[in-house]
Amino acid sequence: MQHRRLLIGLAVATALAAPPAQATTLIQMNLKDLATRADRIFRGTVVGVNTGTVRAGGSDLPTITYRLRVAERFKGEYAVVKDDAALVEIQMIGAKDDRTANGQRHFSVFRDVPRLAMGGDYVLFTTRPSAVGLSTTVGLGQGAFSIMGAGKEEAAVNGFGNAGLRRGLAPSGAASRIPSGGPVPYPQLAAAIRAVLSE
Repeated sequence: MQHRRLLIGLAVATALAAPPAQATTLIQMNLKDLATRADRIFRGTVVGVNTGTVRAGGSDLPTITYRLRVAERFKGEYAVVKDDAALVEIQMIGAKDDRTANGQRHFSVFRDVPRLAMGGDYVLFTTRPSAVGLSTTVGLGQGAFSIMGAGKEEAAVNGFGNAGLRRGLAPSGAASRIPSGGPVPYPQLAAAIRAVLSE
């Protein structure tokens, strides 16, 4: 009975956290698809990670709340905290770690939801928070870009290796010049995001 309530709760939470119906199926999205479906797009550094629960569908569901210091804003509204710096909190459904019990590893049923590392630098395309405050990245790992390297060597790659990122984009403009797969130099990604948002 408790297992059944948990499954019902998961279904309700997924529906509440999901963006409009056309984005709930995991399809390969290009950069314009990600930008169009995102409520906010920003580059930020994770400065806090907290676990908790949210009540949905009669069950308590595990959550992870990430707090990020925003370094660059591309789309959306941000509360300015101090000295033009913004902090964003994203409450995602999921457990922080996979559990080990009786010598066996039990993987979280939310393992497709991106996990952000404390101190990690990311470009995130996030959905609008649901009625219970849950959000996620658009297209799950497709909307979560890890920043690697430093300075002129900075590059960004999403959870799908940037596959399909430029598929179907107009043959001219900044967005069409990003690589078809693999890491993309960060300045090139930033310019491509601005280009698709201005279309």
